[in-house]
Amino acid sequence: MIQHMNMVFQADGLSVGEGAFLLACCNHTDDRGYVIASMQQLADEAHMKERTARDNKQRLIKRGLLAAAERYHPKTGARIADLYRVNLDLLGRMKRKRTDYGPTVIEELTFAAPEETAGQTPRQIPPPPPADSAAPPADSAAPPADSAGGVPAESAPLLLPSPTPSSLSGPGRPSGDGSEAGRERESEAAPVDKRQAPAEGQQQPEVEVERVVAAYAAAAGRPVINGTRVRLRSAAAELLAAGLPAGWLADRAAEMPSRGWTDLERHVERSTVPIPSQQSAEKPSNGLPSWCGACGDGNPAAQHNRRFRTLTGLPGGELCPDCHPEHVSTDA
Repeated sequence: MIQHMNMVFQADGLSVGEGAFLLACCNHTDDRGYVIASMQQLADEAHMKERTARDNKQRLIKRGLLAAAERYHPKTGARIADLYRVNLDLLGRMKRKRTDYGPTVIEELTFAAPEETAGQTPRQIPPPPPADSAAPPADSAAPPADSAGGVPAESAPLLLPSPTPSSLSGPGRPSGDGSEAGRERESEAAPVDKRQAPAEGQQQPEVEVERVVAAYAAAAGRPVINGTRVRLRSAAAELLAAGLPAGWLADRAAEMPSRGWTDLERHVERSTVPIPSQQSAEKPSNGLPSWCGACGDGNPAAQHNRRFRTLTGLPGGELCPDCHPEHVSTDA
């Protein structure tokens, strides 16, 4: 707790090692001074070896500033993190007397304006006039007196306050996407989707893409953050362009939040749920030849997506010689 760490800083009579170990303990205290931490953790936070940390712990226990007890798992009997308690009352009575350390604030720090710019001849500076006739420099002029009591006014702040709040969640700041206040945001910009968008003529209606995203959000029970929304929309558009039904895709998207997944394409690749039968035709609407049914390792996605028409069923594998469009168009 920060208040207890501040008490250590103000305490008098502690050695360097005792103060460092006590600070590490106070980093984990509750309002009564109890600490649950292992010796190795406290030694690391105190920047000392474990043996040195144990020596400082014993010195603090002898001084009455610390109490310690070993803890064991109630079922297995294994050693777990020890229990400590900092004597906050005694630590508070060790507060050093108030000390005047002298002035620590100056009125203002200033910088001289540059005398020349790049590419120009340096300006010749005349020698200073005699001390008795020279006017006082602008920087050393006395600040204007306050009109009420004649007290010099405080120096102007070096940085002007921003007209807009700096907090992302502050009132009045637009969310950027028109959503209501309190909507989940990302601290970083949404990642740029580098996958190739579907070719012209295969773009799916916006309502079908949003249907897939909405199914994911409904299953998650919360608004979809910007980065996840970008990835879902891009994957949904590509899979819809490949001929997969929007309803089937929405059902697959609804399965993802409970498993902690956000990659719709990979989930669709691994899904074993059968795809509803499409209108029978010699070639699907996406221009692919009829699926031979033997390639793709039984993945139904191969019926509508050329990437899965391989002998291994994985994108990048050896192309199926019977139904992959590259082989069929070559043999035709």
